[in-house]
Amino acid sequence: MIPGTRQGVDRGGLESDTLLPVLRKTLGSAAIAASIEAIALCTLTLHLNPGLVLRHEAGALLLCLFVPWAAGGTLALALVAGAATAVRWWARPFRPVIAGRPFFASLAFLALAVAAALYWHNLLAYRHALPLETLRALAVSAVVVTGASAVFLAIGLDLVLFPRHDRPLAAALAVLAPAAALAVPLALRPELPPPAPPVAVQLDAGRPARRVVVVGIDGLSPADLAVADDGDVPAFVRLARRGAFGPLATLRPTEGPPIWTTLMTGRLARDHGILSASSYRLRGSDSEWVLLPKGALVGVLERLSLASRRPVASTSRRRRALWNVLDAFGIPTGLVRVWGTHPPETIRGFVVSPYFHLLRGDPERAAGAVFPRDLLPEIAARVVGPLDLDPALLADLADAAAPPATPLDDPVLQALARDAVAPDLTYARAAGVLHKAYAPSLLVLSFHGYDVAAEDARRYGRVLRRYASLVERWVGEIERDLGPWDVLVVLSGHGLAPTPLWRRLVGTLTGTRVGAASHGEAPDGVLVVVGQGIRPGAIPANASVLDVAPTILYLMGLPVARDMEGRVLTEILEPAFARDNPVTFIPSYESLAVAPAAPGAPLDDLPPLPEEPR
Repeated sequence: MIPGTRQGVDRGGLESDTLLPVLRKTLGSAAIAASIEAIALCTLTLHLNPGLVLRHEAGALLLCLFVPWAAGGTLALALVAGAATAVRWWARPFRPVIAGRPFFASLAFLALAVAAALYWHNLLAYRHALPLETLRALAVSAVVVTGASAVFLAIGLDLVLFPRHDRPLAAALAVLAPAAALAVPLALRPELPPPAPPVAVQLDAGRPARRVVVVGIDGLSPADLAVADDGDVPAFVRLARRGAFGPLATLRPTEGPPIWTTLMTGRLARDHGILSASSYRLRGSDSEWVLLPKGALVGVLERLSLASRRPVASTSRRRRALWNVLDAFGIPTGLVRVWGTHPPETIRGFVVSPYFHLLRGDPERAAGAVFPRDLLPEIAARVVGPLDLDPALLADLADAAAPPATPLDDPVLQALARDAVAPDLTYARAAGVLHKAYAPSLLVLSFHGYDVAAEDARRYGRVLRRYASLVERWVGEIERDLGPWDVLVVLSGHGLAPTPLWRRLVGTLTGTRVGAASHGEAPDGVLVVVGQGIRPGAIPANASVLDVAPTILYLMGLPVARDMEGRVLTEILEPAFARDNPVTFIPSYESLAVAPAAPGAPLDDLPPLPEEPR
C-alpha cells in the first residue's frame, strides 16, 4: 500500500459522508423558504378575491399556486445556495441561525423579499380596483411582510459581523418573522359589507339637448398630438386647436375593459365591478377568480393547464352605464367595439360587440355579437379582411427605408393587417352606416389598432406615427358627418410607454410575447372635445377618466348623478353656455331597471382578442 493512499481515501469518504447531509439540509432550507413564499402568494391571491372563501378554495390554491411556486422556488433557492457555496467569499463558516438548517436565514430573506415585492406591486397596480377595506388590509399586510424580510436582513448583518456567536434571540426571530408574515395577512383579510341599497328614482321620457359622438383611440397620449406639428396627424391637431384639449388621467390597472367601464359609468373599478381584462378559473375550483396577482407568472400557469382565463362579460358590471341611463330617458344609443359590451345588452339603439370581427365566420355566433340580431347582414356587408386591404396602405405602415414588396408576405405586417387595420376599418364602416341609418343621440366607437400596432413598433419604428395618420383619416370622416349642434369627443383612457428591458427579459424567459410598447405602466390618455358650447383652446383642469360620463350627460342636457365619482368639466365650456345651462343633479341612476344581455355564445368559447394582455 502506498503511504498516504488510505488517508486520502478516508478523507474523500469523510467529505462525501459530510456533504450529502449538508446538501439535504440545504435543500430542506430551500423548500421551507419557498413554501413561505408560496403561502404568501396564496394569501395575496385571496386578498385580490375578497368574495371567495379559503375553506372552499384551499384545494385549488394548493394545486395551482402553492405546489408550482413551492417546487420552482425550492429549485431556484437551492441553486442560489449552491452558487453562494461555490463562490464563498467569507473567511470563516457561519453558524446556522437555526441548528441543522444551513442557509435558512438567507433563503428566507430572499423568499420574503419576493413576497413583499409582490404585495407592494399588486397594491399599487390594483389600488383603484380593490375595495377600500381590502386595500387597507393589503397595505398593512405588505408592511408586515416587508418587516419580516427586514428581520432576516438584520439577522444576516449580525451573521456577517459576528459569524461564530450564539444567537438564541435570532433563532426565535427566524421562526416568528415568517410566521407573522403568513398569519397576519390571512387574519387581516376583511369580510366585505353588503352593498347599500340604491336610491329609487322616477324618470320621464326626455330629449337630449344635442347629439354626442365619442371616438376612443386606445394608446393615444397628449405627446402624440404635441409632436404632430410635422403634418403626420393634421386632423388631430386641427381638432385640438378648435376645441378643448388636454391630458386625461388614467387609472390602474390600465387595461381596456376597466378603463372603458369607468369612462362610461363615472365610477372606479372597485365600484363598477370590472377589475381587469379577464377573469380566471383555477383547476379544481368552480369559482370565478376576478384577479390573479401580477408577477405570479400566470402565463406559465396557463401553459401548465393549471389556470385559464376568460374575457370579462358585460353582465359583470355592477353599475349603470351611459346607455342604461339614456335608455331610461327613451334616448337611443349606438355602441361599436366598446370594451366590456359583450354579450350585447338589450338597449334602445344598437350594439356591435368588440368580438364581432372574430366571430363573423360563424353566422350564429356573429348574430350573438350584435344587437339587435337582425343588423347582422347590414354589418357583415361592411366587413374588411386582410386580403381586402390596399397593399399600398400596408406598405406605407412599414419603414420607408425598406418597405416589403408584398406586404402580406411579411408576417409582422400580416399580423398588423389582421389584428389592427382590418378590424378598425370594419368597425369604422359599420359605425358610419349605422350612425346615418339610426341617428343615435350618443354614438361611441373605439379604435384598438393604435394600441395593437405597438406590438410591431420595434421592427417598424414609425408604425405608430403612420397608424395615427390612418386613424385620423377615419376620425375626419366621422367629423364631416356631424351636424352644427353635435359634439365630438376624441379620447383615450391611457397612453403607451416603451416596454422596460426587464419585462422583455421576463417575456423571453417565460415564452410570452412582449411588444415594444405597452400600457402596463402607461402615461395618461388624452381628451379632445369640439362642438357648440366648447371654448376653443380650453385646457381641462386635472381631468380624469372619471369625468367623461358626467360631462357627456351634461352636454346632452341630462342630470348628473351625485353618486358618480367624476365631475362635469365646466372649465372647457364657453362662459355664456355654462351660464345658460347650469349643471343639474339627480341622487342616483342605480335603481334603474336594466334589460338582460342578449343571449350569446359561452364566454369560455371566445377567441382571445389581440389587445388582451396575455
